[in-house]
Amino acid sequence: MKIYLKRDKSDDNSRYIVSTEKGDCLYKITGRHTRSSHHMYVMKGEQCVAKIRDTNLAMIRSCYVTSQSGNFYLTVTLSKRKFAVSYHGVTLHIRGDVLNKSYDILDIDNSVIACVCRRFSTSHDALEINLNDEKSEIVSIATAVCLDCVCTTDVMALQAT
Repeated sequence: MKIYLKRDKSDDNSRYIVSTEKGDCLYKITGRHTRSSHHMYVMKGEQCVAKIRDTNLAMIRSCYVTSQSGNFYLTVTLSKRKFAVSYHGVTLHIRGDVLNKSYDILDIDNSVIACVCRRFSTSHDALEINLNDEKSEIVSIATAVCLDCVCTTDVMALQAT
């Protein structure tokens, strides 16, 4: 199943829209920004299905995800001009190029849960998420949101070094 994660600026609280291939809205990600963190909410209609708290510490970014299916967090560190991603609380890991938004989310047995890549079109720029395991939909969406936030904000600091 393919879904698309696209930035949304339709109102002050809106951050992303997750839609199907046909353009139907599955989830809306809303949030607020403080000086040291982002608080985002994955909404399905009026129901909050996951909360994401993104904190920024010196060279480490952490995203804490709370959902109905469980809690986990991932840390992103910058070393040698590359991002290193580690999951905590789930048996997942990342393979690929996080900086260029082309990576796979893998389970402990290296089976691919989801493939994330950038898609350009005349109407929009979005992340395409190819889900192989629909039970991990929220985890895949939360991971893509966290890594998109990190890469978008921290890439300027990386380019400056």
